[in-house]
Amino acid sequence: MNQVQSLFVRTTRTLLCTIAVMGLCALPLLTHAQEKAMTTEELIQKADLVVVGKVAGLKAGWNGDKSRIFTTVTLDVNQTLKGDAGTGSVTILVPGGEVDGVGELYSHTAQFKKDEEVVVFAKKDKQGRLRTTGGENGKLSVRKDAATGISLVAGETALDEFTTKVRNAAGPQKK
Repeated sequence: MNQVQSLFVRTTRTLLCTIAVMGLCALPLLTHAQEKAMTTEELIQKADLVVVGKVAGLKAGWNGDKSRIFTTVTLDVNQTLKGDAGTGSVTILVPGGEVDGVGELYSHTAQFKKDEEVVVFAKKDKQGRLRTTGGENGKLSVRKDAATGISLVAGETALDEFTTKVRNAAGPQKK
């Protein structure tokens, strides 16, 4: 084997090893990004706060070093099912959004719409900001049944029945 062939073989091996190491390093990120579906009981247990409310506002912005976009979702709280919602509105931070024509969209992340009625399961992060528990699993849309006018959540469950189930599973609240 001449020097050129030897250099080619070494370069190829180095490149393949680098790609393999990069793939192994990315594996934990990929598995974390795809949250498994959580049961209502798991969501209740892991959440610091569970509320029923209406999306009052959405505001996207860059993080400190402009490497990621986050959207702050403001909810006007109608009912607090677990935890302390404080003053009647809460803010939830979700990855993604659009700022100045630049958009980021993350799979398995809760998506909110202005004026949408929702049930949100939220957990505080290390900085004390609320985020949906279990990614997209932590937000349930509430809709009105056209025939009966009853508010429904989680498929075909009446909102009143669902909120009772959550309150019972969450246990007594501290005052």
